[in-house]
Amino acid sequence: MFGFSIRTRENVMGSPRATGSPGSVASPRTIGTPRVTDSPKPEKVGEIDTRAPFRSVKAAVSLFGEGASPKARPLVKKPKTAEERVLEKETQLHLNLKEVDKFREQLKNAETTKAQALRELEKANRTLQELTSKLENVSESKQAAIAATEASKNRAKQLEESKASQPQLSDGILKQDVDSKRVQYRASAGELNSAKQELANLRQDFDAALEAKLAAFQRAADAQHTAKVNREKLSDLSKEVTAMRGTLDQVKLASARAQDEQLKLMAENEAIHESHRAAREDMEKKMQSLKEESNQLALEGNLDEKLEETTEAIGLLQGQLKNVRESDLNALRDVDSELDDAKKTLREVLEEESLLQSMVESLQLEMDDAKRDNLKLAEKESKTESLNKKLQVELDVSKAELQVAMAGELEAKDASDELHLKLQESLSQAKNARQEAEDMDRITRTLKQEAETSRTAAKEAEEKLQIALKEAEEAKAAEKLANDQMHDSDNSHATNSGSSYGKIKLSIKDFESLTKKTEEVGNSADMKVATAMAQVEAIIASEKEALRRLESSLKETEDIEAATEDALKKADMAEAAKQAVEGELRKWRQKEQNDVGETSSQEETERDQHH
Repeated sequence: MFGFSIRTRENVMGSPRATGSPGSVASPRTIGTPRVTDSPKPEKVGEIDTRAPFRSVKAAVSLFGEGASPKARPLVKKPKTAEERVLEKETQLHLNLKEVDKFREQLKNAETTKAQALRELEKANRTLQELTSKLENVSESKQAAIAATEASKNRAKQLEESKASQPQLSDGILKQDVDSKRVQYRASAGELNSAKQELANLRQDFDAALEAKLAAFQRAADAQHTAKVNREKLSDLSKEVTAMRGTLDQVKLASARAQDEQLKLMAENEAIHESHRAAREDMEKKMQSLKEESNQLALEGNLDEKLEETTEAIGLLQGQLKNVRESDLNALRDVDSELDDAKKTLREVLEEESLLQSMVESLQLEMDDAKRDNLKLAEKESKTESLNKKLQVELDVSKAELQVAMAGELEAKDASDELHLKLQESLSQAKNARQEAEDMDRITRTLKQEAETSRTAAKEAEEKLQIALKEAEEAKAAEKLANDQMHDSDNSHATNSGSSYGKIKLSIKDFESLTKKTEEVGNSADMKVATAMAQVEAIIASEKEALRRLESSLKETEDIEAATEDALKKADMAEAAKQAVEGELRKWRQKEQNDVGETSSQEETERDQHH
């Protein structure tokens, strides 16, 4: 109407922020009047345009109302996507921390299993030492039994020699020797049985120790498998930590972008404020110019109409200014709320970033500790595996040597049993021979007495026989003489009857009885001589039989001595093999104790360094 228009600067607000970043705001807003198409060139702010800016007041109100309408403003988008991502990553981090705790628990269980295996191995070593001491005691008992057997053999030999050298030893001394030998033999048999029992117990203890050692090896293998699984889980956790680090880098990048966008938003808000101030200044200048023009027009005339138009224009301009101010205030409030939301989101992102950073650092420290523990465990497992292999080889060698020693000991036991049987048989034979020798001694003494009696009787009989022979000769002479005399008496009875005075005269009956007695005495003497000769021959035969039996017993004793020497040689060989096995076991125990001591000292040193 008056040929002028008021134009404000076109404010275009557009954020170049990425759509995916949290807190991104895209609110383009343009406040101003539409430009007339037939304008030859753009006009500067503050110039007075004489052309009609709009056709009617309604059009102007509608135009300015569209610029100030809150419906034209886009809604502010909340950064829900970033929060969801951070929440998801935080959940994943908690799961990873739980996995790390689980891995720690498994590592602790593996350490406990390994410590238990080491304790059981030490217990097996102590059991092996006890078994070795028992084996030494059994060996000493065996040596004592062998010594007792040797002493018994020597005693039997001495008894045989004493018997051979003193055939007329008294029965009491022989009985005492036999009783002492029997007591020694019973003691040797008892010691041998106790040694056998201790050997059986030793074998049972050795089998139990071997089973315990195999169980310890199995536990060590299980611990090694668990450590392998833990290493695989640690590798997976390392990958997850690497992924978390990448996510943290992305969060840091998003935070940096949010900070940049916040700075840009603050710069845009500052530019908006500057433009608003410039627009207010322009409006004030235009109001001042309008007032001056109205004053000039009032001086020219038609004051009422022009005053109404001017008042209407002023009211319209005031309404437009009010709308612009309200629009600016609304935009400022929106921008402030968006800025507050962006600051809040930025603070949350920074807090989550610091939380994630601390979690990642703690997780990194825990993973480093787990790696160190895993490396230590791997080193210990390698040492344990090598030690187990070495111990297995030594155990196999020890088993072989122990089997050889047990075989030698079994042979020695068989030889000892055989020697025991032979010794028992020899003792029984010696006892029988001694009894027979005693019987023969008694018979010999009896026969000697009888022979002496027979000799005496024979001597007496011989003397009687001599006397009888002499008497017989005298009787024969007397008989001859009597016959001659009788013959002579028959021839010259008469002439010689006085010449036979003073000679012996026997009757026929006396002569026959005397002859009969002489024959009986001779026959009796012959019979006694024959009986004595038979008894002497029987005594000589029994003495020969006793000598033959004594030679057989001595030969059997020599055979027993040879078998005893063989058994002693085998026992010595078994003892040497056992001593070699014990030496190897002692070296193995010493070496294992040294390794365990070094391992424990290294663990204590590493634990002190860790603390």
